[in-house]
This record gives sequence, C-alpha cells and structure tokens, in this order.
Amino acid sequence: MVKESPNIKKRRKTATAGDGDADGDIYTKVIDFEEKESIQRSAEEDATIYFELCQNIRKFLSNAINLKRENSTESKLMLQQGLTDCCVMIATLKKLNRLDKFRTISARETLNVEKQKVDSTNLQYHNLLYESAHLASEFTKCKQFKSKDENIELISIERFLEVAPESVTSQFNQEQELSDSLKHQLHLAMLEWELTQRKAQAQLCNTLEDEKMSLGGDIIELKNRLDGIGPKLTAVLDASKPLQEYFGLPLDKIQAEHKIARLLPEPLYLLYALSDAYKQVYNIDMTVEVLGDVEEANQWKETHQNIDGKVEIDDEQEETEVEEVVEVIKKRRHRKQSMIDRYEEKKKVLLEGHPLSVRITIVVKPEYVLKVKFVFRPQLGIVTVNSSMDVPNGVTAHTAREVLMGESILNELFENDIGTESPNTSNSYQLQRVGLGSYAGLVPKLGYVYEWAQKICGYDFLNAEKPISKPNPSSVELALKTLYKRLKSRIILADYLQQLESNLIPQIPEGIDHPKNAISTLTKWTSSNWQSFCQLPSAQNLIEGEIVKSTDLFYNLVITRPKASLQAVVVLKNNYPIQAPIFSLTVKYLGEYHSGNSTEVRDMERALNVINEKWKGLSCLLVIQIRHLCAYFDVYLETISGNSGFPQSTVFFQGVCARNRRRPFKYRKIGSGFYTQY
Repeated sequence: MVKESPNIKKRRKTATAGDGDADGDIYTKVIDFEEKESIQRSAEEDATIYFELCQNIRKFLSNAINLKRENSTESKLMLQQGLTDCCVMIATLKKLNRLDKFRTISARETLNVEKQKVDSTNLQYHNLLYESAHLASEFTKCKQFKSKDENIELISIERFLEVAPESVTSQFNQEQELSDSLKHQLHLAMLEWELTQRKAQAQLCNTLEDEKMSLGGDIIELKNRLDGIGPKLTAVLDASKPLQEYFGLPLDKIQAEHKIARLLPEPLYLLYALSDAYKQVYNIDMTVEVLGDVEEANQWKETHQNIDGKVEIDDEQEETEVEEVVEVIKKRRHRKQSMIDRYEEKKKVLLEGHPLSVRITIVVKPEYVLKVKFVFRPQLGIVTVNSSMDVPNGVTAHTAREVLMGESILNELFENDIGTESPNTSNSYQLQRVGLGSYAGLVPKLGYVYEWAQKICGYDFLNAEKPISKPNPSSVELALKTLYKRLKSRIILADYLQQLESNLIPQIPEGIDHPKNAISTLTKWTSSNWQSFCQLPSAQNLIEGEIVKSTDLFYNLVITRPKASLQAVVVLKNNYPIQAPIFSLTVKYLGEYHSGNSTEVRDMERALNVINEKWKGLSCLLVIQIRHLCAYFDVYLETISGNSGFPQSTVFFQGVCARNRRRPFKYRKIGSGFYTQY
C-alpha cells in the first residue's frame, strides 16, 4: 500500500477539524474525484491545455496595457471581462497542477511497487545462483574423489584370474558380465592378492639383502688380498727394469703417460686413446703425448666440476652489486671497478682451456715435423687446434715457407672446413653475453675449431641428447690419413715453389708428355692475395661462379719473350693436387688482352685449365701446366697475323682455323710434338 502525501493528509485533517464532518466529506470527495480524474484524463491533453492557457494569459496581459491607455468605458468593460477570464484560467491551471501532482504520486507508487517486485525476483535469483554454485562444487568434489587404492599398480584382470587360486576366482569366472557389486568384490580380491604377493616379495628382498651383505664381506676380504699384491708387483717391475731396457720396452714411460691421460677431459681422452691405437696399428712415425701441469689438472678436476653453476652464481652476484651501486652512492666508483673486474673474470672463465692438452707430432721426413695441439675449452664445449711446422733451413723461399705453415696445411683439410666459425651454435650467444664478437676474432688467441677435430674428439653437436660420444675409429683414421697425405703433398709443392721463386721450372718425371722446346721463360714467381685477385678484370667470372674462394692460395707468374710478356695469377686449392690449379692470364703485347676481351687468351686459358685425365692427382701438376703455358705463349705470338718479330719455333699446320679463327693450343705428342686446334 502506497503512503499518502503529507500535504494531502494535512489538508484532510484541517478540513475535518475546522468545518465538521460534512465539509470533510465534500473535500474528501473532491480529492477522490480529482484522483480518479487524473487517472482518466490524458496527461498529453492536459499539457496541451496548460500551454494554451499560459499563452492566453500572456496575450491578455499584453492587451491589458493598451486597454488601460485607452481609458474608455468599453476598454474598462473589456478589461473587467478579461480579468474574470484570466482568473478562471488561473483556477484551471491550479486544477491541472493538482492533477499532475496526483499523476506524479501515482507513478511513484507504481514505481515503488515494481521495484519491490524486481528486488524480490533478484534476491530469488541470487539464492538460486548460490545453490547452483554449491551443488556444482559438491559435484566436482565427488567427481575428483580418488581412493588410495587407485594409485596401486595392479595386474590385469585376465592375469589375476589366471594366477590367483581357484577359491578366490571361482565366483568371477561364472559370470560373463559382472554386476557392480561383483566388480567391487573383484577389486577387493585383487587388492588382497596384491598384498599377499608384496609380502612375499618383501620377504624375498630381505633374504637377498642378507646374501648381498655376505657377498660384500667376501669382496672386502678379496680386495684386501689384492691390495697386498700391489707392492709385490711393484717389486717385480723394479726387478725387471734391466730386462725392459735390454728389449727396448719403455713400460714405465707408457704407464706414466697413461696415468696422466686419465686426467684428460673426455674429448681429449678419446682422441688420445684412438690416435695411440692408430699409431700402434699402422706403425707410422707419429707420437701422441699429453702436455700440461699434472698438479694443476688435479686442482681443476676438484674445483671445476660445475663451471656453469659458478657462472650463474657470478651473474647473481653481479646483479647484487648493481643494486648496491644504486643504493650506496658514496661507493659508486669502487663498485663500478669491482663490476669491471668481475666482467673480465667471466671472460677469462669462458675462454679458459683445460690444463692438459694433446699434441700429435707427424714426421714425414726427418727435417719436416708437423705438430698439432688439441686444447679442450670446457665452458665453450669445443676443441681448439693450434699447429706449427718445423722447416729445414734450406727452405728459404717465402712462397715455399708459406705453404708449410701449420695453419695453411690444416686449412680445408676437408671441404669448406676452415675452422674460423664454431660448430657449437650456443657459442655465439655465450660470446655476446660477455661482450665478445664472433669466434673468428678469437682464432689467433684460442685456435681453430675444425669440424674434423670435433668429430675425432667425439663431439656431435646435432645430437642434443648426447653431444659427446665415442667417435668412430674410421673418422680418426680418415682424419690422420688425410693429414699425412696433405703434409706429403705440401712438402713436394714447397720444393717446386722453391725452384719457381728462383725462376727455375722444375723437371717433370719421365713418361709424362709435355712441350720441351719452348722459347718463353719464367722470369717471376711471387705470392699474391685475394684482394689483388678480385681487382683483375678477368677474375669476375671465376668469383661469381665460386670457382675461386678467399681461402685459396694465390701466386703471380710472369713469362716473357723478347718484346712480349704474359702475366698470370695462379690459384692453388688447399687440397692440391686433388684439384688442379686455375690460371687467369693477361697478355701484354700490342696492348693488354685477357679472357674478357680476347678469345685467343680465353682459348689459351681453357687449354691450360682443362687438364688431361692422366695428370689428375700428380704432385707435379703445377709444373706441367707451367711448361704448357710457356709453349702456348710461343704459339700465341707466332700465330699473330702479319707479325714477323717472332720466328716460328713450334710446329703447327694452321695458324688459325675455322670461322672463329682458333689458334692451335692443343699439344699432341707425335714425334717431336706439334700443335693443333681443339
């Protein structure tokens, strides 16, 4: 029930107290009538009437001034009539105002009733939500309930029915489809059977433990006896030393080396063992030795078991020090210096190598000794290689000593393996973390990281589960054989380069066909480099085709004949003589001609670079090509049309042939030899 307005109550009370029951009834009836009328009448129509009355009152007030100014009898009557009408309109406005207030009160009462209904419905809704959430949580709890017996691993039902006694399984074999109660009984029976079996296993375990203790006592007794044998064996070895010296068996030295080898890290130990085995099997002049301080290696083994953990601790200490630098301003410089020292210490720990290293020494000739040193970097997880070559004093030519350098011999021992980029992909992130660039900048300090060196040390960076494993003995054998062959070929090549630098073309062994009556002579042989080669106009095709790379060996060659000269850049591959040398020619006679602007020079290059199949792999291949180049230069000069400055010394039938005017650059060994076109 909506409460009545206080004004209405007050008016009703006043009317009742002052005028009596009759007047009170009339006032109540009027109020009731107007309330009903406010409901029946349209609010929009009353609003329209209200605005029309206000407009009429405004018009009357505006006309009243004019009527007063006229001050005539007629104007006074009209003014009196207008005042009467205006009073009636004002009374009507009051009534409309009362009706509007009744409507407002009625609307508020209706709104309150509806609000109460909405609040009641909302309360019921929230109660239902709470009950639903409670039921859902109870349902989840019931669903997630797990009994402890569910964690027990039981045998399968088929296995239980097979091995359990028939007295236990008889009631379950009769029913094909088990009911829920029988399933529960079956589960209980399986749990009881599992308990029985576990008790039996526990009893068996106790019995075996007793046997283990008894065997342990026997082992200790045997160990004590074996410990007593050691001094006796030592005495026997000391007594047999004269016999060892007589037969040349350095057993003590071998034992000492093997004892030191046990301190090697796993990669170097694998390398040591397999290299020593290869030496014993093939009986070659090669030594494998362990270098380094044994005491330092023992300390390393004790203190560097977990370098990664120490580095992480250092990182945490560094962050703590940074916070202290921010908080303690007075000690800023001291803390900053401490951070720099610790940063340098981290670099040192990252790049530090193991105290022990393995050195392999290969001797091909008594005066030519190659020493290859392998160092393990634990934090980087790689094996670095340093090499050196002992060269006799008789080798004085710069080009000859250049090819006998250790780095040059090991460069591209296998294809595209130059050893300047680490095969361990995580190294780039480790180096960046301590402010270092790529590994290539560390090669002079640490050494090369050849892929073959990682393989023979057991590293396989593609295998994430086990990066270090026992290497394949064939890989060690292949690497050492390839190294031995490379060293032999380089010694022969150095001998040839020694003579070429003295402007002497070495002799070619008998049985190899080559021109012998060339007039052109070698006048210069020097070393060159990749940058100079790239500036040659005739070298662009070789560079774009990736025929020549920056890791190759480059030499300049000059062949002269009076009034003319031939300059050539000779490119030797690191695996020479497996791959033939490449010549890039430039002729200086009546101008400067190369393969880019002269077809004759291009034909001469083709005849020189496309070698005979019989020459492949010969150690004298470079000398053969130089001999042919001298003869080809004679043919080139003697076949120039209209030229009488070069008397003919070579035998050919036609100076030029066919539409493209080809020169006779193909040597044929028939008789004393002659030249034809291709």
